[in-house]
Amino acid sequence: MGSPLESRARLRAILAGDRAVHASSLFDPMSARIADELGIEVGLMGGSVASLAVLGAPDVMVLTLTELAEQTRRVARAGNLCVLVDADHGYGNALNVMRTVEELAAAGASGISIEDTLLPRAYGSADAAQLLPLEEGLGKMKAAVRARGDTGMAIFGRSSAHSVSGVDEAVRRFKAYEEAGVDALFVPGIKKREDLDAISAAVKLPIIAAGAGEKVADAPYLAGRRARIYSTGHEPFAAAVQAMYDTMKAVRDGAGAKELKGIASRELMAKLTRGAEYEAFTQAYLGG
Repeated sequence: MGSPLESRARLRAILAGDRAVHASSLFDPMSARIADELGIEVGLMGGSVASLAVLGAPDVMVLTLTELAEQTRRVARAGNLCVLVDADHGYGNALNVMRTVEELAAAGASGISIEDTLLPRAYGSADAAQLLPLEEGLGKMKAAVRARGDTGMAIFGRSSAHSVSGVDEAVRRFKAYEEAGVDALFVPGIKKREDLDAISAAVKLPIIAAGAGEKVADAPYLAGRRARIYSTGHEPFAAAVQAMYDTMKAVRDGAGAKELKGIASRELMAKLTRGAEYEAFTQAYLGG
């Protein structure tokens, strides 16, 4: 396992490079270990999958900062890849954002996103997402940059303005967050190339395109728009849920071990759990 400083340095090299690197969705130590085994460079733990993994609850802002920080610690220590964490709204106002940054830096995150969405949902509000006033969002970004200090952890200014208020408002906000000193701009759910084109042309910072739609999720195109990291969704978690559901149902219905499908081999389990290392430790320290 590498140190947080090493993974943060690798992340900064990716942000300063000229490639568009695909980030795998992470949600627990095993998913991080699998990504590491496959040579994946960057993992993204979304607030939604963190809530699902920790609480089995939907993405309605019931996960706490303490729970997110602990899950981040478990994920970050499991491998060597760069772990990006969706810190949502920073769990409160700008002062809460500072605490969030400090806790996630201590937990080993390589980079975190802070967004300007009004969260949690206000009483009586419509289903559609609402944005904070630009001044409040800007205060959160400045607070995050200040709290990051010399840890080397990257801060991403995140906004869904392109889908809420239009691309012109997104440009206005991203330009302000760029001036506030964030390290990259986080654009979630980008579906139209023309929207990304407009954002990319208006700013200078690297871009993270999360949940990129099919028309956008093309590495050469993204690289040409200064998108250095992109993701397409959290399919690994959904696939894991389906696999567990199917297996449990099959066992309940009387299927024998040899009838079950998609079961990891002993060799793969030993590799992912680093069984050989633990066996060596046992021999060296327990006299086994």
